[in-house]
Amino acid sequence: MEMSKIARSPGAAVEDDEKFDHDCPMTVHDVEHEDDWVYPTDEQRQTLRHVSGPIPWAAWLVVIVEFAERFSYYGTVGPFQNYIQNPLPRGGNGAGAPPHHTEMRPGALGKGQQAATGLTTFNSFFAYVTPILGAILSDAYWGKLKTINVFVIICGIGHLVLLFTSLPTVLQHHANGAYGGLIVSLVVIAVGSGGIKSNVSPLVAEQITETRACVRILKSGEHVVVDPDLTIQRVFMYFYMMINIGSLASIATSEAEINIGYWAAYFIPTALYLVIPAVMFAGRNIYVNYPPRGSVHLEAYRVLREVYSGVWSFNPAKTWRKLQDPNKWDKARPSIVGGGDIERTGKIFAGMSQSSFIPTWDDTFVDEMRRTWNAVKVFVFFPLFWIPYHQMQTNLVSQAGTMSTHGVPNDILINIDPIAIIILIPIIDQLVYPGLRRLGWNVRPIQRMTLGFLFAAFGMAYTAVLQHYIYKTSPCGQHASSAACASRPSPLSVWLQTPSYVLIAISEIFASITGLEYAYTKAPLRMKSLVLAAYLLMTAVSNGISEALIPVSMDPYLMWNYAGSGIAVFIAGIVFYIVFRHLDDEEEAANEIGRRGRNN
Repeated sequence: MEMSKIARSPGAAVEDDEKFDHDCPMTVHDVEHEDDWVYPTDEQRQTLRHVSGPIPWAAWLVVIVEFAERFSYYGTVGPFQNYIQNPLPRGGNGAGAPPHHTEMRPGALGKGQQAATGLTTFNSFFAYVTPILGAILSDAYWGKLKTINVFVIICGIGHLVLLFTSLPTVLQHHANGAYGGLIVSLVVIAVGSGGIKSNVSPLVAEQITETRACVRILKSGEHVVVDPDLTIQRVFMYFYMMINIGSLASIATSEAEINIGYWAAYFIPTALYLVIPAVMFAGRNIYVNYPPRGSVHLEAYRVLREVYSGVWSFNPAKTWRKLQDPNKWDKARPSIVGGGDIERTGKIFAGMSQSSFIPTWDDTFVDEMRRTWNAVKVFVFFPLFWIPYHQMQTNLVSQAGTMSTHGVPNDILINIDPIAIIILIPIIDQLVYPGLRRLGWNVRPIQRMTLGFLFAAFGMAYTAVLQHYIYKTSPCGQHASSAACASRPSPLSVWLQTPSYVLIAISEIFASITGLEYAYTKAPLRMKSLVLAAYLLMTAVSNGISEALIPVSMDPYLMWNYAGSGIAVFIAGIVFYIVFRHLDDEEEAANEIGRRGRNN
């Protein structure tokens, strides 16, 4: 195999078990000419093993920000179910903690399971709607760093409101004030968290400045392709792992609520939240931060308007045929419409109808929008994927309360999910994916996401069977979660929930992480926050569906609630693969759009 010259640099090793004799340059500034790059040929792309590149320190700083934000968020919402559902325990300390050495649950507001599930689901729903606002402000006006800083302040205010309204004197003497403070904090924290969320994820990936594949030589003499797509995949895996390390905050807050009270449970995440502004300030001069482009969202809308103009018809067959026509995107290309000269195109269009347009973009942007539109279609299936996850956050916590816990807080079991993710991500990153690539199988995004759907379905199937046996063994039968059964749980051990959490964790690794990666790699450079927000919006839609399931989030319907969720996500996974499997074949070509410069 013919090799051109290798550009040398002291770049870091790519993977722990792979040391390079010759390295590609870390950035374009490390070489004098672009020709010094060793870009892989088509044959090399097909025959050489692909590996990931190094992750810079700036990306790790962003990961720390996400860790602190997720620690504070999950540490806060973890106790919500008990805080809202259960009243102040009789004989407790008045701060929400129950008497020691009893099976009583911590609580404060006493609003019941439906209210607790509804408010918790609303918080999650709103937290995944507000990323749209953060994305628009970032892409069009402020840039990612300023947007994150503003929403950090907003979210901090929400944490303080919740902390002060959960003090024992408020819970005991001003219960309505505590409830009002909870609702205010739910909204404010959701706004702040959403604005941060839509910008931190693309910011971490933007620290990977190398976007072109190149060839390196291992110490063993093996030639490999350093693939930026695998680097992005890897950085999102560790980004997601840090999210889940942060989510373990609910262990500390669950212990605090059951042993001290809710003021302590909410003080812990509020205190750690202060890490975020400190890290943002420390890295202010090293982050890669692309400036906003005010017109990009309008341009995206205009491209789509031109592409789909004349497509719709009262004849369904004709509409479908036009929707399937790949040439419809040519209607928005300046090179097709006006010969590639935007100024000349404007003159050509001067005498045309008002529905005509003067393009302010290039052909590459049209290709990027086509790629992005395909990604948005992929995201449409994700609301069904997230339903099992929302069941885990709400109803599985209540399910644990109907089982024998032997002193373990019923809302601490949810941490099995992030612990499983933390354990499994390095295994999959270091062993499973590299091993499959050595065998010639690079697991593509659509394949990974399909696996995620299937594992989520298996998790819900197991949970439905477990609920059946809870009803069968509970002294209260199919009313196991009733107040009359609060001190008479099923003899089944709460640890039987473990497979449910592990299966959902595996599903997240395959589907959720890949979804983040897909949203980033398929978006135009100046629209990454908005496209990621569109992906996150699917979680909000899922929360809306979960709100509709609240009437069956109670005895005696819980078994069918879990079974129906599992069946729905299983069918969605099969249809998802059938509809989108062709996108895996186009993956490399789609990711190359925009990497080789712009064109008209």
